[in-house]
Amino acid sequence: MNVIVLGYGNPFRTDDGVGPVGAEAIVQWLEDEGHEVTTWIGQQLLPEVVLELEGKDLAIFVDASVEQYPECFRICEVLPSADLDGLNLHTCTPGWIMHLAMQMNVNVPKMIMITISGANFDFGDSLSKLCLERMNNALESFKKYFAHIF
Repeated sequence: MNVIVLGYGNPFRTDDGVGPVGAEAIVQWLEDEGHEVTTWIGQQLLPEVVLELEGKDLAIFVDASVEQYPECFRICEVLPSADLDGLNLHTCTPGWIMHLAMQMNVNVPKMIMITISGANFDFGDSLSKLCLERMNNALESFKKYFAHIF
């Protein structure tokens, strides 16, 4: 399977960096499972990401959230969303990326969002112990989720 994993967040705002760190962990696991994987890492999603989706079978987005989910992470399928509160990089969501891709007639792969609840968003260049634990739990849950959908 040809997969793109997109991890985003600010690596200098402690747990906001879980997107890139989590993406790298997922990439490693997928490659170990024999999948062809492309990685995209950034501080924010950008409209140009649409071009990276072409020819992929699956897109996996990984990001941090200030929202505290019951399991401290959430895994869900991305649905298209035209909602955009102005052209602000913080509002460029996976759903909006999917919507934009569809408007551009880009063949859209199945898209999955993994959101991990952060505990600390202060300045710092490493994840908090709690966020790292949450990321590892999300990764284990994603492996089971992946086995069910593919």
